Amino acid sequence: MPVHPNGIMCGIFGCISDDASSRVLEGLRKLEYRGYDSAGLAAIFSELENPIETERTTGYVSDLVLKANGRFDGAKISIGHTRWATHGGVTDYNAHPHSSEDGKITIVHNGIIENSVDLSNRISKLGYTLSSETDTEVIVHLLDYELKTQSEGKNHLDAFCSVISQLEGSWAIAVMASGLDGIMISRKGAPLVIGRGQKNISVSSDVQPFYGACSEVAYMKDGDNFLISRDGIISQTDFEIPEFEPLQGVYDEEDPGNFPHMMLKEIHDQPTSLSNALSGRISADGIGTELSGFDLSPDEIRNVERINLVACGTAYYASEIISSYIRKFTSIRSEAFIASEFPAKSVCSPNTLTIGVSQSGETKDTLDALFKAKKFGSHISSFCNVIGSTMARLTGNGAYLHAGPEYAVASTKVFTNMVAVGLLFALNVSNIPDSELKKIIQELRKLPNLISSQLIDIDESISQATELITNSDPPIFIGRGGLSSYLAKEGALKMMEVSYIPCLSLPGGELKHGPIALISEGSPIIAIAPADSKLNLMESSIRECKSRGAKIILITDSEGPIVELADILIQTNRTHPDLSPFVNSIPIQLLAYHLGVKNGVNVDRPRNLAKSVTVV
Repeated sequence: MPVHPNGIMCGIFGCISDDASSRVLEGLRKLEYRGYDSAGLAAIFSELENPIETERTTGYVSDLVLKANGRFDGAKISIGHTRWATHGGVTDYNAHPHSSEDGKITIVHNGIIENSVDLSNRISKLGYTLSSETDTEVIVHLLDYELKTQSEGKNHLDAFCSVISQLEGSWAIAVMASGLDGIMISRKGAPLVIGRGQKNISVSSDVQPFYGACSEVAYMKDGDNFLISRDGIISQTDFEIPEFEPLQGVYDEEDPGNFPHMMLKEIHDQPTSLSNALSGRISADGIGTELSGFDLSPDEIRNVERINLVACGTAYYASEIISSYIRKFTSIRSEAFIASEFPAKSVCSPNTLTIGVSQSGETKDTLDALFKAKKFGSHISSFCNVIGSTMARLTGNGAYLHAGPEYAVASTKVFTNMVAVGLLFALNVSNIPDSELKKIIQELRKLPNLISSQLIDIDESISQATELITNSDPPIFIGRGGLSSYLAKEGALKMMEVSYIPCLSLPGGELKHGPIALISEGSPIIAIAPADSKLNLMESSIRECKSRGAKIILITDSEGPIVELADILIQTNRTHPDLSPFVNSIPIQLLAYHLGVKNGVNVDRPRNLAKSVTVV
C-alpha cells in the first residue's frame, strides 16, 4: 500500500530486561516485514540519571546493528523503531528515536500528529528548536517542558498524560526518560500491544516479535496511557488496566528456504495455505460448509437486508469477488466498498451486516469504515489473518484466514485465502440446490492439488510472457463477468506493485468505449478467459484487440477455438467455473513476480510500499 502524506505503518518495539537492547533489535528484525526506510535504537543503562544513548540510521536493521557496534549491550531499558518517511525525507536526523535537547527524554512514534504545526509554533515560543522535519519531535519537547514546569507531587506519567491530551490525530508512542525505571506508552488509532515473559516485559506494534520471548499479551485500547515496568502495567488512578492473556498463534520465521524471495515462496505456499483455510470448514458429507465464528446464525444472515464488504487494495479486489459469490449463491444484496470511500450512512442499518476484510487486521481505513458501520446500526464482522488484531477484537466475530504469516509486501497467499473464506461464507448462507452445492464443494476440495500442479506446469509460458511485456507498451488486463474482471484488477495491481510497470485493467466489454485507443501494434493484452458463460463474449473482446495489432497473453482452461487467438498461451487447470479465480490467480502472481525480478525490483519490499496502512 502506498505511502501518502498522512502516515504509514512503522514498527515500535520496546523492552525492559537484563538484555533489553538485543531483544529490541531482534524485535525490530521481526517487524521488518512491514516495510521501512530507516531504523533507530535508544537505551538506558543501570545509571538512570545519565543521558539516554541513541543511534539512528537510514537503511535496514542490519545497518543499525553495525552502526551501534555493540555499545548498547547491557542496557536494562530500550526502545527501537522502524520508520517509513512521511513527514520529512529519508535521513538519519528524521529517523526515530527523537530526543530532548539534553538527551534525557527520547520517543518513538507511529501515526500522525494532525496539529503538529500549531504545537511546533508553541514550542518555538517556549525556546525549543526543532532538529528534524517530523511531526514526532514536538511531542518530546512538550514532555520536556511539562516535566520541568509541572506542580509538585506530579510524576512522569502525569506529565506524559498531560502532553497526550494536547495531541490530535493517531499514534502509538513509547517514551523513555532518565530517572524513570520504565517505558511510557500511549495508543490512539495505531496498534500497540504489551507482552510479558520470563524476566522481561515488552511493547510492540504487533504480537509477531513476542513469539519465543513472551507467553502473555495485553491489548491496549484507544486512549490508554500507561507506564510499564518490571512490576507490570501502571496507570493513573481509576484508569482500567488490561489483563494479560495467553499469547495465541504460532510464529514462522521469515525464511525463503530454497526460493530466492519470500514472494515466490508464498506463491508456492498456496496449496498448503488454502488447505488450512478449508480444513474443518467442509461438512463430513461433503455437501455443506461449516463456517462458525459469526454472531449471526446462517438463518439470521439470510434475512439481512444487505451485506457490505469494506477493504483496501488487494483485499478490496478479493472483496469484489466475495460479493459476487454472495449475490450469485444467495438472495442477499451485497456490495464491496473501498474502505476510505465507504458511504456508511446510505448503506448501513440494524438489518445489515458489514464485513471488514484485511490481512493485518490493522488497516486504519477499514477499521474506520467498521466504526462508521457500527455507528449507523450495522452488525459488523471480519475476515482477517492475524489473531488478536485490532479488527478481530473490534468485531469480536468472523473468520480467520489461516494463511500463516505473509512477509512479502504484495499479498499472494492471503488473497486466495480471502477469496476461499468468502466463498465458504457465501455457500454457508446459500439457497442453491444441494446438487449444485455438492458440485462446487467437490471441486473446492481438489483446489490445493490443482494449484500445486499449476505451479509446476506454466513456467515456460510465464517466461515467454515476461519477455513480451518487458519489451512492449504497458499491458492491459481484461476479463468478463464478476469473477474474471475483478481478478484482472488484482492482476494489474500486483504487476504495478512489484514491477513498477503502469497497468490498466477493465472488463472486456469496456474496451470499445474508450480504452481501445491505447492499443497499437504489439500492445500486450493479458486476457483472463475461463471456460464459463462469458467465454464467447471474451473471444469477441480478444478479437477486437488482435485486429488492432495487440499481442494476446491468454490465461484459460479452455481447449476450444479461443486458444488459437493466443500469441502466448498460459493453460490453467480445469475446475468449476465459479472457482476460476483460484487457478487464474497463480499465473498473474508469477508474471508480476518474474517481471519484478527482471526489472531489478526488490519484490519482497517494493519502494514506497508497506504491509499495512494504519492511519488515514
